[in-house]
Amino acid sequence: MRGGFGKACVIATFTIGSGASLAQPCAVPARDCSGTEAFCGQLMPFEPVTGPGYDNYPINGETFDKQYRSFARRDLQMLVKHAAATVHCRAADWEPGNKKPLGLGDMSESDGAIPGSSNGRPGHPKGTHVNGRDMDIAYYQLLGDDNRLRAVCPHRVDGKDVHHCVSAPTNLDVRRTALFIGTALISDRVRVIGVDGRIRPLLRAEMDRQCVSGDLPRKACQRKGDIAAEEKDTGKGWFRHHHHHFHVSLKKTASRTGLRENLSGLGAELRRLEKRAAPGHTVVTD
Repeated sequence: MRGGFGKACVIATFTIGSGASLAQPCAVPARDCSGTEAFCGQLMPFEPVTGPGYDNYPINGETFDKQYRSFARRDLQMLVKHAAATVHCRAADWEPGNKKPLGLGDMSESDGAIPGSSNGRPGHPKGTHVNGRDMDIAYYQLLGDDNRLRAVCPHRVDGKDVHHCVSAPTNLDVRRTALFIGTALISDRVRVIGVDGRIRPLLRAEMDRQCVSGDLPRKACQRKGDIAAEEKDTGKGWFRHHHHHFHVSLKKTASRTGLRENLSGLGAELRRLEKRAAPGHTVVTD
């Protein structure tokens, strides 16, 4: 079927843009939580840690036995698992790409605090990554043995890490990343998805292509404005630290409040973190 993104728990077959169905049925979990806020907003460890298309690997001091930075609301977990499984199914034969599961990064701590708070070193700006509504997620990559959080573009000037892309991405699987982000944006629960300023135009153009081919429904492209980025530092908080991951954030309630939900202070907090050499958004490898 074409553009099968309904609420059914299992999607039997997918149709790629060319019109050819996948040879085997593909199971995709439900996208949206339909219960009460108490149920959908329940803060839980992200489990299972591996599943169709994703890998919640230990990061930033976590271990497999103690993933203390990996707690998220039930509805955010459902959304991410749905989008990852969708890419796993629909893009199984797409070239190029390393075809590895997508790495998941920081979420919240078990009490809803910013990851790192329990160690006295919160690794994100005040107001973000609280209560399980935010998640850092790796970009899909062309090369490598995994899709863990790492820079997908040059990000150094005179040998100094400037924490953002300084030229076009060299290891970004834009096709799969666009499919994941477009799939997530179909959900009315998504508030904003933040990416690097040099990556956003590539994602928007690819989403347009996928909306024409049928790999994404029209609603995904209608919400391209909810992909946030800064090509220059204008103080909105998206300029730095999104060269190695994108940031998915849910609305505070299920109501549609749009991209303009309060972001005041985010840019200033990011700059303060950077100046005092805080742990940053994510520990990454190059």
